[in-house]
Amino acid sequence: MPNPPVNADDVDLLECGCKIEEALIEMIYVKLGIIGNDVAEERKADGNGWKALGRPERERTLKILDFLGLSINNLLELIQD
Repeated sequence: MPNPPVNADDVDLLECGCKIEEALIEMIYVKLGIIGNDVAEERKADGNGWKALGRPERERTLKILDFLGLSINNLLELIQD
């Protein structure tokens, strides 16, 4: 259960209930090769969908970015052509 809990009023959610920023972090990690597509596909086969990182890891990444004065946009710059 996320802390704070997610509810229907949260507007930054995907249909699966994942937070958009956290899903972007996973996508960036895959694109950078930090986690592999094989890991994501393996988790998908287990019925866990795209999730390849746990919520604590995603939240920790966002906190580190904030601490460094950066944002998700800085990570996105790393994977743009």
